[in-house]
Amino acid sequence: MKKMLFTALIVLAGSAMVFAGGSKDTSSSSETGLSGTYSFGGSTTVAPIAEGIAEQMMEENDGLTISYEGVGSSSGMKGVLAGTFTLGGASRDLKQSELDAGLVPVVIAKDGISVVVNGNVTVANLSLTQLADIYSGKINNWSEVGGANADIVVCNRDESSGTRGAFQEIVLGKVDYRKDAQICKENGDVAQTVASTPNAIGYVGLGFVETVINGGGKALMIDGVAPSIDTVVDGSYKVSRGLNVATMGEATGLEKAFIDYCLSPKGQAIVEDAGFIALN
Repeated sequence: MKKMLFTALIVLAGSAMVFAGGSKDTSSSSETGLSGTYSFGGSTTVAPIAEGIAEQMMEENDGLTISYEGVGSSSGMKGVLAGTFTLGGASRDLKQSELDAGLVPVVIAKDGISVVVNGNVTVANLSLTQLADIYSGKINNWSEVGGANADIVVCNRDESSGTRGAFQEIVLGKVDYRKDAQICKENGDVAQTVASTPNAIGYVGLGFVETVINGGGKALMIDGVAPSIDTVVDGSYKVSRGLNVATMGEATGLEKAFIDYCLSPKGQAIVEDAGFIALN
């Protein structure tokens, strides 16, 4: 599937009027009834799915323009609440405060959070407890988990990341992250940093593991289970979550059509093409 810059407008050749922020123009009609300009944004994990769906919908509807900006899950939800976006992506469960404010989420895919390391790391497996201890700061050297005598370079996501929130909920619980981790803004940044930094560890969505491997890194087993579509589906890989899109109130109009497309056989095929796990 064609990859596109998260911050770029996805534009299909054809006439459309572009409006700023979350505004939209639905005055014209294409053959299938979808037209106008729409601004979505949020999770960088959700971005490949959202971009793929948007591209297909625009190919099928002349005069329809959809953009998706990868700004992180929390920023995406704030954008929907502020009216900057009419639909947001989140790679975590929505917070109670977001639900109370009126956001309505829909799960469109499943994902495993893969723990990845630089190729020079000899450790192949960590327990969930060991992983938590690395990210809380209790473990600082690879020799403490059966590896070489080398300081662990810990990569973490920034606070707007839904992947960071999901990882903390699943792995650390109520324990805080260590303060000395190297902060990366996006999955791609983590993949590049881990692959190029000796003794580094990080975490990415399942769809980004190939990028790490291509860069010379690898994914670790957690409690003896490797991250994969099969192990997430059967529940044996525990570091997993749902991927959501959310609207202000129940989705209507183009936003509902977008969500319906995500859940359709065509949309779920795009989910799989992006390296994530279809709901069926």
